[in-house]
Amino acid sequence: NELNGTLPSGLFELTNLKYLFLGDNGFSGSISDDIDQLANLRQLTVSENPMAGTIPSALGLCKYLESLNIYYTNIEGTIPEEVCLLTQGYNNLQIQADCSPDKATAVPFIKCDCCKFCCDHNTHECKIESDEQPSAINDQHTTSTISNNSDVTRSQLMEKLEVEVLHRGATFNDMASDDPRQLALNWILDEDGTGLDLNAGNFIQRYTLALLAYSLDSQAWGVTGDETVNLRVVESNFSWLSSVDECSWYNVTCTSGVVTGLWLGEKVMF
Repeated sequence: NELNGTLPSGLFELTNLKYLFLGDNGFSGSISDDIDQLANLRQLTVSENPMAGTIPSALGLCKYLESLNIYYTNIEGTIPEEVCLLTQGYNNLQIQADCSPDKATAVPFIKCDCCKFCCDHNTHECKIESDEQPSAINDQHTTSTISNNSDVTRSQLMEKLEVEVLHRGATFNDMASDDPRQLALNWILDEDGTGLDLNAGNFIQRYTLALLAYSLDSQAWGVTGDETVNLRVVESNFSWLSSVDECSWYNVTCTSGVVTGLWLGEKVMF
C-alpha cells in the first residue's frame, strides 16, 4: 500500500474496531492517546511506517489486545508498564518491536521487558526472546520442546496426524514424496525450529497451516516488495513456515493461541 499522512482523529471513533492493520505504508505522526477509545481492539499493526513518538500508556486500556506490531518504525522510548501487563493477562498479548540492542551502541531503539519478538531497528533482523517461557494462562497453546527426532516419537506424531488430520485411512507411507501432506510432515518433523511434540497444544494447528501453504504452493507467504525473495529464510518478516509461533505468521489471526482467521488477500498470495 502507499497510504500516508497522520492517522485521522475519526479513526478512534470506530469503537467496535477489532483489527487495525496499517503496516507497510507511509504513515507519519504518532499513536494518539485516544487509542484507548478502541476498547475492543485485538490486533494493532503499525510496523514498517515512518511513525515516531512513543507508545502511549493509554494503549494498556485496550484489554482485549492480543497482538501489537510496532517494528521498523521510528517509535522509541519504553513500552509502558500498563501495556506490558496485558502480556500477563488472559489474552496473552504478543509484542513485536525494535527492542534488540543496536550492534554499534548496544542500546535498543525501544526498551521492552515484555516483548516476545525483538527486532534490530537498523538491520531488520528479528528473533524470539529466548528467556520467555510459555504462559501458563494459555493452556491450549503450550509449546513442548523435547526432541522429536527419535523413531518412536516420529511414529507417534505421524499416527496422530493420520488419525486427526488425514482421515479416510490415508497413511504417510503410501504418499509420494512431493505430496503436500508429506512435505508438511517433513517440515514439521525435520525443519521446523520449534521442535513440537505430542504434548504441544498447537501441533495439529501448526501442521494444518503448513499443509495449507504446501497445498497452494504458497510457502512464501509473507511481507515483501520483491517477489523473487525466498521468504522461508526471511525470518524477520515472520513468513509462513518460519520458526516463530504460527500466530505471528503473516496475516494469521489468533485468539488465545488458537487460529481464528486467515487474511489471504492478493498481497500475500503471489
